[in-house]
Amino acid sequence: MYLIQKIKIENIKGKKNFEVSFTDLIANQPNIVVAPNGYGKSTIATAFKAAQHGTLKLDRRDIYQQNPDNHPKLEIKFVGEYEGEYVSSETERNISSNISIGVINNPLYAKNTTRHFSMNTASTADLRIEDIVIYSTIPERKTIEYKYNKIKDKFGIYGKLFLNISGMLLSYKNIGLLVEIKDSLNKCISQSRIKSSFTNFLNSCPNSGSAQNIKNSISLDQITLLRNNENIAVLFDCIYKMDQKPQEWQQIDVVFTAIQLCYIIEQHYNDGDNNIIKDTYSYLEYKKVREIIDNRLNDFNTTGRIIKTREDHRKLVVNFERAESLSNGERDILSFVVNVIKFELLFKKKVGVLIIDEVFDYLDGSNMLAVQYYLTELIKSCKVRGKILFPIIFTHLDPAVFSNYYFNKKKIHYISLSATIDIQSDLIKMLRLRENDELEKEEKNEIAKYYLHYIDEQHTLDQKILKKIDSNFSDDNISFREKLYTEIEEKYLLEREYDPITVIAGLRIKIEEIIYHKLDQENKEPYINKHTVINKLDYALAKGIDVPELFFLLQPLYNDGLHLRGDDAAVRSKIRSSYLKTNNLHIKKMIKEVFNWKI
Repeated sequence: MYLIQKIKIENIKGKKNFEVSFTDLIANQPNIVVAPNGYGKSTIATAFKAAQHGTLKLDRRDIYQQNPDNHPKLEIKFVGEYEGEYVSSETERNISSNISIGVINNPLYAKNTTRHFSMNTASTADLRIEDIVIYSTIPERKTIEYKYNKIKDKFGIYGKLFLNISGMLLSYKNIGLLVEIKDSLNKCISQSRIKSSFTNFLNSCPNSGSAQNIKNSISLDQITLLRNNENIAVLFDCIYKMDQKPQEWQQIDVVFTAIQLCYIIEQHYNDGDNNIIKDTYSYLEYKKVREIIDNRLNDFNTTGRIIKTREDHRKLVVNFERAESLSNGERDILSFVVNVIKFELLFKKKVGVLIIDEVFDYLDGSNMLAVQYYLTELIKSCKVRGKILFPIIFTHLDPAVFSNYYFNKKKIHYISLSATIDIQSDLIKMLRLRENDELEKEEKNEIAKYYLHYIDEQHTLDQKILKKIDSNFSDDNISFREKLYTEIEEKYLLEREYDPITVIAGLRIKIEEIIYHKLDQENKEPYINKHTVINKLDYALAKGIDVPELFFLLQPLYNDGLHLRGDDAAVRSKIRSSYLKTNNLHIKKMIKEVFNWKI
């Protein structure tokens, strides 16, 4: 298993020292990292972007306090096959040397324009969309020179045995296969023993008759004999994998194709063109990438404008014109698709990290599905290629509330400033017991009625339930309720360390208590007997009670967080989710308003 255990940052943006630890940030599946605004998600994205190429390169504005004496640093700790700490700084390039990095974030920026007229000047700013640079330098146009007639002339009476393989040399896939076996190919070209083997093979062929009759007379055992040389075997296996072979190509033609390849590559080497295979591959890759991006842009482009790649001063870029010419959805999906392809292109190393910084937070439903599809396809492609990819999606929207993520397999990581997570507390045990399918319905109802909802009646849990909770818990429900309220008033609202589940449970009971005391006496018992908070509030409305809108708005907070189903990891995750919500300044203000309510 491959894991990222830690990301540590020094002197970047507003963070002097900043560290995030993970227990299960696993490769080759989406990792959704949830944290409130201001936590440092964009700081992490900035650090990774600066570490993409060589040493850490930051704009002075992105250095802590903009002080050049503050030296920025990014550190990543891996667990697994590539275990260790990788560092990028102003002098170290350990990260970019070992890890392919991609960062996708909001492409908008403000462009300031100054106009001069008469004796005055006027400045205006408009939103622009950053050009996406696919290639900072477009590869030189290179092809492997091949002339079929020249080959036939070179090999004289045996020339008719050679097929025209020009189509094979125009294939991006084929040249990539040659790049992978370059060492063996070079030995086939340079070693006298191998060259003699090919010459002897040709000389053993009949020198008269049709090409097909001659090939039919050649024993396939001769191929086996040639394969006794390891480098020839590697070259033959490479050729078998190639596409774009001539229609009449047959098994014996592997030898004639190998002889041709060795000859034409050797001619390039003799002319001093020692990187012809690599350079040809780079150019064919460039053409392929450009074609893929243009096709994807065409698939998603609903703007009515032509948006495609273009060459600009030896760069390949995608230009989106002015921001106001595109809707937010159009801009985000087009930008995301291009950036995913760009990352796949740059993912040359074994390990890669792709940071997606809050891009998903602002997509509409259909575009949200589309980008998740393309991210899934990228992960699938990486698995097939044997790559180790860590896709990390930063968001401030809790997936437990905003059901926007539809990945089959995903990990959700809640990171926050600090939270008390005690899964052995009496409240957590009680909540988990309530979700236990083996618990009798009457016992579940007893827990809910007396300890998770408001009731103006003292009650102590049955001993059978207490044994199942496995606790020394002995509080009656009123004492228990007062402890919840105390936690909220003396810890949570006073900015001290607190338990988020206690806050949520106390909030729900407090809301019910406030409405209970507004009701006439004859309506109180029916109100208590209603199941779920929303049913209670609706009942109160029907009885003419002015229920504050705030009580309805807080429903997602006090409903979802009190259902703790699953193993310890799932429960911890739910608690972190609850902390993320309760730690929000606006939520805290709303809860404070509830507890300031006069009964």
